Amino acid sequence: MRKYLLPKEGTFYKANLHSHSKLSDGGFTREEMKEEYKKRGYSILAFSDHDTLRCSYELTDPDFLALTSYEISIRSDDIEIPHAYRKVMDFNLISKTPYNDTVVGFHPSRVEWLVKRGAMTQEFADNIKYDVPMDLHLYTANINKIIREAHSKGYLVTMNHPMWSLANYNDYANIEGLWAVEVYNHGCAALSGMTDSENVFDDILRTGKNIFCIAADDNHNNTEVPLIDSFGGFTMIKAPSLEYGEVISAMENGHFYASTGPEIYELYYEDGKVHIECSEADEICMTTLGRRGQRVKNLNGETITSADFVIDRELYGYVRFRVVDKNGKKAYTNAYYVDEFMDGAPANRIVF
Repeated sequence: MRKYLLPKEGTFYKANLHSHSKLSDGGFTREEMKEEYKKRGYSILAFSDHDTLRCSYELTDPDFLALTSYEISIRSDDIEIPHAYRKVMDFNLISKTPYNDTVVGFHPSRVEWLVKRGAMTQEFADNIKYDVPMDLHLYTANINKIIREAHSKGYLVTMNHPMWSLANYNDYANIEGLWAVEVYNHGCAALSGMTDSENVFDDILRTGKNIFCIAADDNHNNTEVPLIDSFGGFTMIKAPSLEYGEVISAMENGHFYASTGPEIYELYYEDGKVHIECSEADEICMTTLGRRGQRVKNLNGETITSADFVIDRELYGYVRFRVVDKNGKKAYTNAYYVDEFMDGAPANRIVF
């Protein structure tokens, strides 16, 4: 019996789930960002300006969905260390409802810079609705407290750009309640030459946690070439419609894949194999919980558009797939637990 890992039904909607406008430190207005992204086939944009929440749902139209979100930063308070070396953990909070107005992980001092640069009025800052001022110190218990509060207020929480954050295993292995991690951040790649974070994704999966992966732009559009950090990392979300609740439900259920270029059309399990169909690729790889991955490579310069991977229940634990095209651009699936898709049994979450 065929079991679809990416849903058979629905429409793929192209999304950027991390972006910044003039309401924080971006170079474009939200209206300008919507126009530029729609030109390039995007249907969903999360406006995740820094440190406070500003709803942009009014920008939604039949072909475009504006997600309500914002980004918070928890930074090391060791001022003796230059900023370039100071650790920071950044998180995007994406609201499950469009008109959420409660700010989690907030401290009044964090919006002073927005007022000074004219991105926020003092009146707006004085009237931000929040629960408890955020502890400004970078430590795991504080991060987990903020994520719990975010859950209670209806947010999905993404860990942003772990490489840029200088995060190591000890920083993220004990974080609880993350919805996703950025496996690719285009702003970091385009401006700093930083590679993807697949190793971080696997590290977290191997602690036994359930987490997804996304690719995003984190665009600010404020360099000499304004669009250099846009349109490079995206998430393809498969949902019944472009309605806010339907898209959030698809996100919660992992009905998406991350990409910097290649497209994935089908992903399903049948007769002991996982089958994947995609756009023209140079190679398709399967990563597993352990070291027994597989790789299908083109022969004689011919591209490949599909592959089948035999699944070994005893060795694999989870499987995830990476598609690489001739230009080195990649698509990344979420992880799927073998016991779950083979017979519906509870996931075998072996902890390393």
